[in-house]
Amino acid sequence: MADTIKSNNERFVIINIHSHTGDKIKLNLPIEFVKRLIKNNSLDFFIFEEEIVDTKKLSKSLLDSFKYNLIGEIVNMERYNGDIINIKIQ
Repeated sequence: MADTIKSNNERFVIINIHSHTGDKIKLNLPIEFVKRLIKNNSLDFFIFEEEIVDTKKLSKSLLDSFKYNLIGEIVNMERYNGDIINIKIQ
């Protein structure tokens, strides 16, 4: 039996952030909710003083991932200070 592509209602965006200070943030958010966050410009936890992360490009990448029904790792970055940000779609 072939695998079926899950609808946006069944998929989640998983965001893991491990900061250099020891903080760990783990979010499992439904895709439709993430779309609303992006629409309302509410992914502000990606804004840093150094502006290394372009949140507009990151948001567009996520929206494109939803549009093409991509799954798996979308973002994996490690900042100069040791912060690790990982975003997956499952």
